[in-house]
Amino acid sequence: DPRELVFLDTETTGLAGGTGTHIFLVGIGRFSQGAFVVRQFFMRHPGDERAVLSAVARELREVETLVTYNGRAFDVPLLETRYRMHGRAWEQPAVHRDLLAAARAIWKHRLPSCSLSAIEQAILGVQREVDAPGWLIPQLYFDYLRSRRVESLEPVFEHNRADIVSLARLTGLLSAWETGIEAPEHAIDQLALALHLLRRTPSEAAIDAVRERWAGFAAPADLRLKALQALSIALKRQRRHVEAALEWRRGLLDPSRAIRLYAAEELSKHLEHRERDPAGALDIARHAAAGALLARDERATQSFGRRTARLERKLFDAGVPARSERTHGLGEVSL
Repeated sequence: DPRELVFLDTETTGLAGGTGTHIFLVGIGRFSQGAFVVRQFFMRHPGDERAVLSAVARELREVETLVTYNGRAFDVPLLETRYRMHGRAWEQPAVHRDLLAAARAIWKHRLPSCSLSAIEQAILGVQREVDAPGWLIPQLYFDYLRSRRVESLEPVFEHNRADIVSLARLTGLLSAWETGIEAPEHAIDQLALALHLLRRTPSEAAIDAVRERWAGFAAPADLRLKALQALSIALKRQRRHVEAALEWRRGLLDPSRAIRLYAAEELSKHLEHRERDPAGALDIARHAAAGALLARDERATQSFGRRTARLERKLFDAGVPARSERTHGLGEVSL
């Protein structure tokens, strides 16, 4: 229920936090009687701080869910510090949803920045007409304390208001994506969202979504590798080793060498320990070692070299010929 959500953003006299940093503006947005209402609590001078904190505490009383952007690392600890400086404990809402983690998980793979302003431009299509850059806001407040010209802070008030409105819009978008009401249009966002949901809750739907998308070449190789790794972990935890092996065999044919090497290592382990086929595991380890040597990947060459030597000793001790006639789907693939 949107009426149970409260959106919070603060403007401060410094960006590093600590006991010397004051919160001079607290913006709170909430849905009320069919409208979205933003209230801003402004500290006209440092002597106002206790009154501002009391007003904020009243506004957040009996609120179930707090929504912020990087609030877990910045806004909330700073609020707790300011209340403590006045001998009070801040009773924050029971649930705190910091959207920064979800935003980074989904958009860091194609956006140069995951700041709220960058995401609102690229994803929400918002262009601010009046704004103050975050790094300048502390200085603007200090200038106001000297001049007492509150109109000079108009860009700061607008910045805070726009952040809260965008926070509400972003909450709606992420909620729609995470619940399946809507879906991203961009292929990279689709895979990133599927990976985000799989890491959060490894449901069957999340597993299927990652399985369907990780091998698509529209997404960058590093994202696809992370998706395959997360999918492998989820399947192994559910003891679905045969299904995991099928994904690793797909990985052996991937254009990305990093994915091929990861798939080769996992499949070699699977053949040795699950299927009790050390000869097949040795075949794959040899292919991977040769591919790593060709690519001058010293770490992978050493890793697969050790695996190859150990499997050869194991086969020798068992009296089994080291070479296997099976290729396990490798064919002429160069790892």
